[in-house]
This record gives sequence, structure tokens and C-alpha cells, in this order.
Amino acid sequence: MINFFALALVIAANVGGQLLFKVAAQRVATENNVAAMTIQLTTVPAMWGAVILYGITIVAWVWVLRTVPLSVAYSAVALVFVFVPLLAVWLFREPLTPQFVGGSVLIAAGVLLVQWQAH
Repeated sequence: MINFFALALVIAANVGGQLLFKVAAQRVATENNVAAMTIQLTTVPAMWGAVILYGITIVAWVWVLRTVPLSVAYSAVALVFVFVPLLAVWLFREPLTPQFVGGSVLIAAGVLLVQWQAH
């Protein structure tokens, strides 16, 4: 059961990190200079939040990989590709298309199939 919790934590922290990276990207001035953008990012709280969430993701991921086969664990992480765009629709008013819905259903079905096969 702890592996399920740790795997859910990996997914949630990854999703949260991606959303915070988007917020951070919106907070920096449009620059073609990577060095200037990097310096600006150090002052954006959302960027620090994303980095912290990615740190949590790393620790939880290593915990998961101690006991869960990589093929099973990694397939579950594919749910990030469903949750991030879905939350982007709500948080950033990004478009929700039939193609996204169909693709998300296929990803979720694939994850379920791999998880089912593993048990």
C-alpha cells in the first residue's frame, strides 16, 4: 500500500511541478537571453515551488523503484500527461479538444492495462 501512496505522490508532485513551471514561465520577461531568464527565475516563488516538488518527486520515485518493477511504475507516471493538460484547461484556460480527451482516455486505459497485468 505504501508503494501506491509513493507512486501517487510521484504523479502528484510531478503534476504540481509542471503547473508551477508554467506559472514561473509566465512571470519572467520575454527574453531570448537564457542567462537573463535564469537570473529572473531565481526570484520567482513558483519556480522554487516547482524545484521543491521535483525534489520530492525524486525521493518518492527512488522509494517506488525499490519494490515496483520499472515497467509498471513508469507506465503509471504516464498519467502526468493526462492530469497536467487537464488542469491547464482549468488553471490557464487552455483549450480542451476532442483529440486530447480521446488521447487521455487511451493513456488511462493503457495505464490500467499495465497495472492490471502487474497484479
